Amino acid sequence: MIYRLIFNHHKFLNFRFDEEQLEDILGEPTDENFDSFINYNNAPKVFKEIYTVPLNFNFSIDHKEDKGKTIADLCVVNGRLFLSQRAYDILLPLINEDGEFLSVRYQEGNGYFFTPLSVVDVDPKITLKNEWGDIENLGFNEKDVEKYAVFRTRYDGYIGLYCQDRVKQAIEDNSLTGLYITTDLANIFPEDRASVEKAN
Repeated sequence: MIYRLIFNHHKFLNFRFDEEQLEDILGEPTDENFDSFINYNNAPKVFKEIYTVPLNFNFSIDHKEDKGKTIADLCVVNGRLFLSQRAYDILLPLINEDGEFLSVRYQEGNGYFFTPLSVVDVDPKITLKNEWGDIENLGFNEKDVEKYAVFRTRYDGYIGLYCQDRVKQAIEDNSLTGLYITTDLANIFPEDRASVEKAN
């Protein structure tokens, strides 16, 4: 079974990159260096040669609806994953082969930012868009994805993060917080449907 991982922004704070830090490393954004800005470029690109120091993340309360929210173990943004130290220790053996980890510093200590590099084509037999170009159904050939624990697809602009059952089980068994997990791979609002498997 394949699942989609989606951040629970109703309950948890989202992170922000330290744009000043990124500009200290790269300079002002230009046409030549724009793809190297990790805050703008969510493509499956290796960044470790660019960012050799820990990235500064901030989980801030920016709006009144953020009050009462906490920092989760896991946070998915544009198909990439923030992990607390605890989440990293648990998931590293499962997903290490499928992407790149960069060190992170944030107000609760050390964490990691994971860019999935495993990319899979969708199954055209079961994937379709509506007349407005929105994805109505999305699926993968099981044989194409069986060797990946987590992966993305170019079809949705690398926005979705998909995983195997073993990743879902590790998240649930260890009560890692922050995510909705859904079998409806085209659904970006799982709280609105009955397909949610887990929401911590």
